[in-house]
Amino acid sequence: MTHRISPFVTAFVLAGIAVFLGILQALIVTPDARALTGAGHGPGYLSRDGWWLGTYRMDDGEQGFCLNAGKPSPTGHGLDYADAAALGWYTPQQAASLAYISRSWAGTGDQLTAAAGQIATWLVAGLNGHSPEEVASRAGADAAQVLARAYEMVDEAARLGSNAVRADIVVELAETGPGRLRVELTVVRPSGSELVAPGSHLARVTLDGASFGDGSTTAEISTGTDIEITPTGTESSVMVGAHAELSALPYGDRMLVAVPHDDAQAVLIAVPATADAHAEASATGPSPLPFQPLVATVTSAANAEPGAVVHDRLTVTVDTADGLLPSWGVRATDDGFEPVDAIVESTLHGPFSDPIVESDTVPEGSPVVCVVETAVNGTGEYETPECTLAAAGHYVWTERIDPAVVDADAGGERIRPWQSAFGIASEITMVSAPAETAPAQLAATGDRVETGPVALAATLVGLGIVSTLIAGAARRGEHRAAHRGVRR
Repeated sequence: MTHRISPFVTAFVLAGIAVFLGILQALIVTPDARALTGAGHGPGYLSRDGWWLGTYRMDDGEQGFCLNAGKPSPTGHGLDYADAAALGWYTPQQAASLAYISRSWAGTGDQLTAAAGQIATWLVAGLNGHSPEEVASRAGADAAQVLARAYEMVDEAARLGSNAVRADIVVELAETGPGRLRVELTVVRPSGSELVAPGSHLARVTLDGASFGDGSTTAEISTGTDIEITPTGTESSVMVGAHAELSALPYGDRMLVAVPHDDAQAVLIAVPATADAHAEASATGPSPLPFQPLVATVTSAANAEPGAVVHDRLTVTVDTADGLLPSWGVRATDDGFEPVDAIVESTLHGPFSDPIVESDTVPEGSPVVCVVETAVNGTGEYETPECTLAAAGHYVWTERIDPAVVDADAGGERIRPWQSAFGIASEITMVSAPAETAPAQLAATGDRVETGPVALAATLVGLGIVSTLIAGAARRGEHRAAHRGVRR
């Protein structure tokens, strides 16, 4: 800000310039711009020969750095606020640095910082033929320190200045347990994009279809940090949405410039951190809730003979208790969602000679006929493979579901184990041996022989056996009489 203090002020008004500046001002003033006047100095240095180095104030209390080295001071001049982007005066690199300077130091109350900030502003915007040492000399004994600080400011603004800021939000769902959410902030600098360090800012996040650890759906979370979220849906697949808002961010190249109505310095007004960023994301995945299969079973035959085959009939449902998925679980595939495959292991025990008594577990040492497996992928009716009943006795089925036999990425971790009791009545089969009633056959004729008492006698007569039996009996009677004697 070049301002020579003198009791004599000479004003030259050039009509052509005035008209041009008026037209320019009409084009660049923002819709909410309002007229103001340069009110005087802020903090800074006044040289012995009357030159000012520091900030200038507007009549509304705002202050800033002069942009046009060599032009008259803005004090006493009419000005209007304008968005610097509409002026088109600066390259992206200059805009990024000047915006950083304005929000970092233009509002300072420190004398040395104000002087160094003014030189830094001119080093970026242009010194108009003046040297940094020349303008720094206005600070007198502090000139070297002011100039060194100005160069530090320029370097910092070049490194940390930015043209824009962008927010991104990541939502990921887990196969089991909570998912995660992370808000990332990316600063677009003239040299390229840069991810902001974790924990640098707070984002206000609102969830749809999920909650944070405390059960709320809205929270302020640190950027770049993974936060657990838990889906609240009870369908087999769930969708979670998240919206993040960040405000008052110290990024971007927004600048507010007080543009004079006539030939005077424009002023880079101190603007606080006002950038904002928004992001939305959603994710769909299998519900992480565990599900509990239940199996009701009935043997295919309550009674059978040795050599028969039996199978078990399975009716599969799910438990709907709190904390469980009230439907069959699904897994994610390239083609969408598919039901999780569970394996029902069925064991046929037997034969037992005594009737089977129900118990919670299988008695130790129980004989086993066979073990078969049935894949189930939802509620409904299923049939196991068959087993052969080799001998007479009592038989019974038991079933179990072991999640360990299903890979975790196939949904196995979400299956709850299940085991049937032993000796359930509907699972018992009684195998009885048939009565032996094979008919006799005549060797010569092959005719069927009747076996009733009358038929047997007739058959014996026909064979000449009756007369032989009678003769034999008479002889045995005579023999007994000879030894017994007769009493008269």
